[in-house]
Amino acid sequence: MIPIINPASVLSRARKSAPGILLSTLLFWTGNPSAILAVESPTPEQSAAERMDRLEKAVLELRDQNQALQDELQKLKKAQDLTAKPDEETHAKESGSVAPVPTPAPGDIRFFWKDGVRFESADGKTFKGKVGGRIDLDAAITVQDSGSEALFGDIPAAGEFRRARIFTEGEIGLYTPTFYKLEVDFAGNSVSLKDAYIGAEIGQIARVAVGHVKEPIGLDMISSSRYITFQERAAPSEAFAPDRNLGVLLSNTWMEERATWALGTYADVDANMEANLDRNYRVSGRLTGLPWYDAESGGSRYLHLGLSGSYIRPENDSVRFRARPESSLVPRFADTGSIGADQAGQVGVEAALVRGPLSVQAEYFNTWVDSTVAGDPSFDGFYAQVSWFLTGEHRPYKRAEGIFDRVHPLRNFSIADGGPGAWEVGVRISHLDLNDTGIFGGKLDDLSVVLTWYLRPNTKVMLNYTYSQLDRAGIEADAHILQTRFHVDF
Repeated sequence: MIPIINPASVLSRARKSAPGILLSTLLFWTGNPSAILAVESPTPEQSAAERMDRLEKAVLELRDQNQALQDELQKLKKAQDLTAKPDEETHAKESGSVAPVPTPAPGDIRFFWKDGVRFESADGKTFKGKVGGRIDLDAAITVQDSGSEALFGDIPAAGEFRRARIFTEGEIGLYTPTFYKLEVDFAGNSVSLKDAYIGAEIGQIARVAVGHVKEPIGLDMISSSRYITFQERAAPSEAFAPDRNLGVLLSNTWMEERATWALGTYADVDANMEANLDRNYRVSGRLTGLPWYDAESGGSRYLHLGLSGSYIRPENDSVRFRARPESSLVPRFADTGSIGADQAGQVGVEAALVRGPLSVQAEYFNTWVDSTVAGDPSFDGFYAQVSWFLTGEHRPYKRAEGIFDRVHPLRNFSIADGGPGAWEVGVRISHLDLNDTGIFGGKLDDLSVVLTWYLRPNTKVMLNYTYSQLDRAGIEADAHILQTRFHVDF
């Protein structure tokens, strides 16, 4: 017979004997006095040692049983969690709810890839930007006639790093959103500063950029060289559209990004990036519009029109216009030399039509000089080009700036997946006239054909052929230029 033990009696006896200490400890561990029901009551004939042995044995058995129960309980909990988790995930998918994501710390920075290495604050608002660079490796072979050799000597086959740049740009979203860009070019075994400016958003009025920044003249010149169709810009763009100068630029969009405007004042800088502000300034502006933009096509069908102009008070009272035959590895075929001038002005008109894979683009420039030595000469030039994507892509358009943007292949080049990349062919004619009132800079006509293979959005290979005709100082010269480019940017 197993007697029922009174807990109060057990605790009273526990105070008088060593076995009682074990019993009280057992009661403390289990929290349940009934756990010792299986312990036989000692008899008078049993010695204290025997009672101690029996109690110790009972305690060890109960401890083992308790551990076994705890292990079984853990197994049951794990089985329940595994059974419930798929149900919870299924419920989340069906209900559209998203599992909570731990809130990042305010100082965290997230790095990711999107056509380059980008970064941003954890909240996505405090700051964001990107770091990157680009490399253009060019090579060219030139075949000349006797007139070209007479004017420029033998033009050797050559290669160069046309560009080798690194940059950083971004935005800081404080009380007034600010932005910046710094780009340095190491091509030609020298260091030159390209974009270097800071700016801010003035409410809804304008974006203001201060520093070394592009002047708003011409579609081809304003668009990044990463996104132009041919290996080099057309000769009239090189001759008349300035690149970067030190100044202040205001710009904005209007009509729900169907139009843009830009206005800036600049000073020419020398090789040391210094500007003499005494009678050295220019005011340049540009207006663009989208009379037709098919949003339903994903921006693959649109018509762009633009007008730009500049008023120039030249440094050292002189101006100069010159251009290469659309290759950086040959001399400048057309060149006015320095012309004494009090002031000069120019105007340019631009147009581009994109209908899916078809792209048509043209620009015209006219410039006039208030000369102190050669009357008042006027020069002009134009180009027209057409291109077609054999693989179905289109030329993207950046509405906020009225310029072209990066081409994204429909299928990136891949041997494993059979992706072809994007293939584009283009043809361009250009004309530049730098002859007038005693100035014989030359008349230059170019015909260029290009085949471009975009392996990925950031990588392309170009094969460009140009046939150039020059009439300068009574000498006619022809040249055939075959050139190629390997381009990568990040």
